[in-house]
Amino acid sequence: MRRRRQPAMSIVKRTATRLAVMVAVAVTATAVAASPSFAATVPTNAVSTASVGYAYFNADTQILSVHDTHADGYGVVAKYYRYDRSNTGPYYKWNKEGNGTTTYAYLTMAPLAEIKVYACPEKGGIIITSGCGPAAFGYAGTEI
Repeated sequence: MRRRRQPAMSIVKRTATRLAVMVAVAVTATAVAASPSFAATVPTNAVSTASVGYAYFNADTQILSVHDTHADGYGVVAKYYRYDRSNTGPYYKWNKEGNGTTTYAYLTMAPLAEIKVYACPEKGGIIITSGCGPAAFGYAGTEI
């Protein structure tokens, strides 16, 4: 008995369906790989800016620097959270030295440990939370 030939349209539909499934799988895999949960694959610097200055985390050196950039009578404080410790924070690094100065915190973090940093104005040792800059996230590089 002879096999019946399939119509050409049936073959085209089947091929198009297989191609659509492969494209959907590739798009899903790309979306999953780019999601935030996979973002910590390389060391990443972090910068949070406020009206009085900024806080900068250098991923390679694991140094958090706090810069005062305005002669306005306010200091700058870096409020930060470390996710490589059981007590995540908050921790603080103050710069009360005045305009044009920088203070440093030398951190020793596990490779790819996450840090969240805010730069905030301070006056007389009181943090003015309404003036804090947005959160900045960084990931530590190799241990120093």
